[in-house]
Amino acid sequence: MAKRKTATAAAAADLAATDAGAEAILRTNFTMLEQDALALMHSATLLIEADTPDKVSTALDHNLKLWVAIKTVVQDETNQLAPEIKENLKSLAQFVSATTMEATEGAIEARKLVSLARVNMHIAEGLLRGQQNKMVQERAYEIWEREGRPEGQEMNHWLRAEQEIGDLLKFR
Repeated sequence: MAKRKTATAAAAADLAATDAGAEAILRTNFTMLEQDALALMHSATLLIEADTPDKVSTALDHNLKLWVAIKTVVQDETNQLAPEIKENLKSLAQFVSATTMEATEGAIEARKLVSLARVNMHIAEGLLRGQQNKMVQERAYEIWEREGRPEGQEMNHWLRAEQEIGDLLKFR
């Protein structure tokens, strides 16, 4: 009986995380990159660790909700992502939907779960890399201004900024 209560509590926690991840994407409009990347990585982890039919179902449901949220956000006319990125994300959302629908027709192969997880991880890495580049660019500009805006020092400022931001992110 205690085992069943634990499994039910775990399933409820997974469902709450599912809704929270999708809500985070919708709420942030894909602009709070770290939070969005974390939601994608969490979903990837659920997919990779799904070792029972119930966990597979929960992971797929979580992932599908997340990608429906992403598709909703990128289709919003006010979203400022580049059109090419929007189209790529829409295509990925379609892939996720199609793969998830295949799973409802029978047992899903582990390699497909891994494939879905990899999509999430690649998108999360891209979000974080883009955010890091923006931080480096802003820091390099600050260094350039602080040093009196000297000509020909762009590379030195960029390298210093990369080092500072890299060191900062290691401690997070």
